[in-house]
Amino acid sequence: MMSRESLLSSLKGLSKNVYSREELLPEMEQLEKEMAQIVFEDGLDIPAEYVHMSYIMKHMHIMNNAAGNVADQEMKKLSRLASIFSNHVRAQQSGITGEDRVEQYLGYMKSNHVVLRNLQLSDGVHKTEIDFLVLKQGVATIVEVKNSKRDVYIDQNGDMYKMGRYENFDSHLGAKMDFRVEIIQQLLKNAGFENMRIEKVVVFTNNRIQIKKDYHGFRVCFLSRLPHLIDDFYGTGVIQFTKHLQQMADYIQDKDLNEYYPFEMDVQEFKEAFVDAYLKIKGYDQPVEDGLFTRFKTVIHSLFNMPNTQNVSL
Repeated sequence: MMSRESLLSSLKGLSKNVYSREELLPEMEQLEKEMAQIVFEDGLDIPAEYVHMSYIMKHMHIMNNAAGNVADQEMKKLSRLASIFSNHVRAQQSGITGEDRVEQYLGYMKSNHVVLRNLQLSDGVHKTEIDFLVLKQGVATIVEVKNSKRDVYIDQNGDMYKMGRYENFDSHLGAKMDFRVEIIQQLLKNAGFENMRIEKVVVFTNNRIQIKKDYHGFRVCFLSRLPHLIDDFYGTGVIQFTKHLQQMADYIQDKDLNEYYPFEMDVQEFKEAFVDAYLKIKGYDQPVEDGLFTRFKTVIHSLFNMPNTQNVSL
């Protein structure tokens, strides 16, 4: 018989408290795979790479319906948590896919350059993340990647809004980019390259949206324009050879915090909701009893079921 504890222990994905940016998506995919192995106990009917949370949930709803909807309450809770989890997965996939495409396009640059990706830097008090830093002759370009599916407006203060039926604030993009410039300037100065010019570019990976910008503190472009834009930037006349560019890159990379962050949802609650719904559907559910109460019941049961004794006359 399946036990709640054994099923929970089999879900090893996302079992740590904190994660680096690089390991988060593989951990999510591992958890999806482990849940699929439990739900599809007779084997998958589609290739494993296509089994994501939506497919798992669809199958569990079918199972629940076949069982007479015995786990409606549990499935309601699980559906809410699965939706949150899926949103996190999509956000990670979108971010990584967008950055991969940017890295590919940066490879089309004609000028000699060095690319740093996903830097976590600090001025000693505040922290920031830089999607890409491109170093070339006399110029360091900070690149922010945006994967927006909606039209974008950047106001005169550098604040970014996503447009649609409603105008939704996204971020203080101008202020963020200015802070990143301050950090890169200081790092380059410390490395002995203080005459480097610094450019700021926000690149949008979706060329089907419209962008309106009233801010002049950074440039915006779509992917296809990015390598040409950076190629056209001119430095201050200081010539850096390849070894100098690599020295700069190594110095900045060495300052990368490479921090670990907690996953932004209660994963244990999600795992427990999944297991509880599955066991209820399969008819294996058992009430979770307090340990002290369970021991008390055991003692009472033993008292009332002791062998009868008879008095024997000698």
